[in-house]
Amino acid sequence: MKQKEILKNLFSGDKQLPSIPSLYSELRKLTNDPFTSNKKISDLIIKDVSMVTKILRLSNSALYAKSQEIKTLANAITYLGTATLENMILEISLVKMFDINDKDIPEFDITVFWEHSLSTACFSKLISKKLNLPENENYYLGGLLHDIGKLAIYHFYPKLFKDIVLLQLKGVKGIDAERKILGVDHTEIGVFLAKKWNFDKDIVESIGLHHENENSIGLMPALIRISNMFSKAAGLCFPWDDVAFSIVDDPSWAVVTKNIKSKIDVERLTFEISEEAETIKKTVKDLLSSK
Repeated sequence: MKQKEILKNLFSGDKQLPSIPSLYSELRKLTNDPFTSNKKISDLIIKDVSMVTKILRLSNSALYAKSQEIKTLANAITYLGTATLENMILEISLVKMFDINDKDIPEFDITVFWEHSLSTACFSKLISKKLNLPENENYYLGGLLHDIGKLAIYHFYPKLFKDIVLLQLKGVKGIDAERKILGVDHTEIGVFLAKKWNFDKDIVESIGLHHENENSIGLMPALIRISNMFSKAAGLCFPWDDVAFSIVDDPSWAVVTKNIKSKIDVERLTFEISEEAETIKKTVKDLLSSK
């Protein structure tokens, strides 16, 4: 059976992949208008009291905290900026949307999943700045969503997901385990969802290609792949993903550094990135508190 047919069969009827979070979608429409005021943004978000509470909590968390406490939604919009606010709302919405009880599969800790996803998102922005790559707000989203297909599997097919995890614990590579059980893997499912949500092409490609060990992939998928590897190097991953690898020998490293004239101190970069691990963990704790 072809990939498209498998995906349609997996996610049809009562198992259709969800629509993009409505608040996030409406906010994107507002922020795409250069004449939108902060008041319009505030008026939209303030309708969702639980979202406002969560935004304020995250705004004052380790990752986003400013020099002064953010006490109001207006403060958050001003100090965070609309791009960061959009990302934050998407994160909060995804946690609610894929409300997973990981007690059913104790080996798969949802906290670890979000630590890995959030760190990959943050590291993609950090690395892009360190390497003076072209600015792109999609770096963050590509990192955040790169493994979203895993949550879709768990959400709709927990028993099959458990079989996948058990295979990984036996040493089977994650993608191979997924294909054996489902016929498709989490990157293909993630692409299916991202296209449904009308995300930009480079985000879709990053989700679909972050496991590709080729130097022919584009800059953004290569950056997300490298950020994914740095996240694992920082210990923000599942035990079965904690394997030895060389970042500089990966073809994607050549893609992201091909226009860099000066030598990159990878050990120093790894250290600087690893220093962010505790900040990521604290922020995820705030993200998941009282889902």
